[in-house]
Formats: sequence, structure tokens, C-alpha cells
Amino acid sequence: MAVVTGCDPKDPGVTGGTVSTGTTTGGSDSEGTTGGGSDSEGTTSAAETTGGPDETTDGPGDATTETTTGMHDTDSGSTPEDFACEGGAWLFVDPETSGAGKVSLAADGRARVFSDGLSREFDATGTLVATTPIPSGAVHWDIDAEGNGYGMFRDEDGVSPRKWLRKFDPAGAMLWERDLGPRDQGYAWGYDIAVAGDGTTVYSDRAAVGDGTRMVKHAADGTLLWDLEVAEQLEVAAIGSAGAMVALVWDEGVRLFDPSGEELWTRPWELSVLSTAAIDGAGAVVVGAEIGSSAVKIGKFAADGTPLWDTFVEGMWGFGDLAVNASGEIAVGGEYNNEPPFRGMVARLDPSGVTLAVHSCDSGSWEVDVAIDDAGTIFASGAVDFETYHMYVTAYE
Repeated sequence: MAVVTGCDPKDPGVTGGTVSTGTTTGGSDSEGTTGGGSDSEGTTSAAETTGGPDETTDGPGDATTETTTGMHDTDSGSTPEDFACEGGAWLFVDPETSGAGKVSLAADGRARVFSDGLSREFDATGTLVATTPIPSGAVHWDIDAEGNGYGMFRDEDGVSPRKWLRKFDPAGAMLWERDLGPRDQGYAWGYDIAVAGDGTTVYSDRAAVGDGTRMVKHAADGTLLWDLEVAEQLEVAAIGSAGAMVALVWDEGVRLFDPSGEELWTRPWELSVLSTAAIDGAGAVVVGAEIGSSAVKIGKFAADGTPLWDTFVEGMWGFGDLAVNASGEIAVGGEYNNEPPFRGMVARLDPSGVTLAVHSCDSGSWEVDVAIDDAGTIFASGAVDFETYHMYVTAYE
């Protein structure tokens, strides 16, 4: 899941897929770990949606424009024992201080949540069945359908420090590494790594010379497939099951590439500093963005680029993530706030953009990252403030 969080399109900053190395400080841009799985990426929150497959909304309706100060204020007085998420099938709250988690799904149906240098694995009942350290130094992190991990790393010392792509098995043993070039070429952190279910990866970074983007594709075994540059600055957000790649083009909109890296289409769409996109099983592209400070906008394009619909998820002030499954169901995570304190929220949209359900957690929670499996179960993770920050994970069936 690639969530753009930079403010300057010429220097998009550290994306939402950056591995956290410590406790978050409560800001919605706290550095987490890339999640989203093979066909999902994203960010947002919810309440009732307007607009269907043939209807485009004109704006966020009557959403209030009231803003808050002090980042994520909380007056919940909750503890890990009494914190709850309405409608959740199960709930895990980390008893230790930890930051908001990012979610990815493996083929076995287990959710893996990344936070503060750890990968936590949950079974279908919400039982924490494994905790594995994320390799030290990983800047971006995600998994494939088999649970193998992929990370971007940087040398911090040496005469000619480098950037690296490394693959690890589910137990944490490194399988291979590939040189991504000098650390001082392109953007120091790289933009992100998109990981397909079959282990194909696309790394996107600023071009070493000029204002364009370098895209590097590797097969699951580490074989270099291509290393291309495009003129625009963009971030590859997700790889679909057929190998197509969706990218967010700063100051422009959404672009789809074929598996060889050739542009199929580009469509204008209003992006923001919190934007992401995903590809469903039919090859359709779903894109989301936080618009202003009081609305989240979701849009969909057919595989051939035909615009299908736009809709606003009203009442959601913070965009966390979006994800889609093979049948086109959409999960949107974020936070609701018409007055302090914040509350983490999740919305379920059908393939036509109609909101089917909205769930919220207790006050003092926020920054919800989501994944959705083919059965329609939504897995969500965020952070809650009990004087210190704690990761929580829940599921909506």
C-alpha cells in the first residue's frame, strides 16, 4: 500500500510505507510499514457515501470544515482492557507501547501487521500466533502471498553508500539482495516498493538526473526484469493479479502501466498529500485521497481507463488506507472527527461505490490501515492513546 504523504510534488518525502523505528507521537503521518498485500493499497475513513456507478458527486456534501489543534487530542480515559471497536469480530490491543500498524494478507488468510520493527501474525480468530522482527534498517516493508518479506535498505556508512532491495522468507532469513544504486542518487529513502502476490516487485524512486522517476522491476527470484525512467514524478502504488501497475502521478492523476512498463493510460484525478490506489480482480483501478481537511474521495476507473464513478466518504477527516479484493469490494480506513477526540473508522463499499457498512472504534483512536480478503473480511489496524500509544488490530466480517 503506497500512501503518498509528501507535501512537495518535487520532493514527496517519506511515504506512508516507511518502517517505524520507534513509538509514534500521535501524528497521522507517523512512519509505519507498508501494508496492503498483493492487490491492495490505500487510505481513508467513512460514513454514508453518495454516488453510484453512473453518478458523480460534486463535493463532500455538508461535511463540516471545523479543524482541531494538538494533533490527535483524546479524552477517552480508556485502557487496553476496555477499548472497543463497534462491530469487530475480534480485537487485539498491544499491551506494550507501540505505533499504528500496517496490514498485509498472506495466501493462508492470516493477517500480518507491521509496527515498530515487528511483524505480528494473527489467525482467523484474532489470536496472535507469531511475532517476528522486521530486519533492522528496513525503510519500506511488505509481503507477498506466501508471506515472504521485501524491504528497501540504505547503507549509512562507507565511501559509496548504496540502496538495496532484499527478500526474506517468513522466518526472517534473507533469500537474496539486489543493488538499487548509490544512496545519493535519486531520493534518499526511495518512494516505495509495490509487491505483487507472486513476489514480483516494482521499486520507484526519483530519477538520478532530472525530475522524472526511476522504476525497477524484479521477478520473485530476484531476476532484474527492467530498469526504466519516465519523465513525470510518480509512485507505483500497486501491482494487479495480471501484472498491470497503477501509479500516482503527482500534479496530474492516475496512470496504469502494462507489465512491461509501457503506459496504458493516464487520467486526471485530484490527488493530495494523502492518496493511494489499488487494482481489483477485473483490473479496475480504485483511487482514494483526502480532500481538504474534512472529506475523503474515492474514485474508480475501468481497466481500459473509462471513469466509472467518484464518491465522497463523508464525515471522515483523515485518510488511512484503501484496499480492494478480487470481486471489487472496497475497504476504506481512516478517522472520523467532527469535534475532538478522533475515532478510528472503517467503511465497506460495494464495487459500485455504495457504502454498505461503517464501523468506528472508541475515542482516542486513529490512523486506520486496512486489507480485505476475497471472502470480504476487512482487517484494520491503527493506534489508540492511553497516555502512551498502543497498536490495535480488529476484523469486520
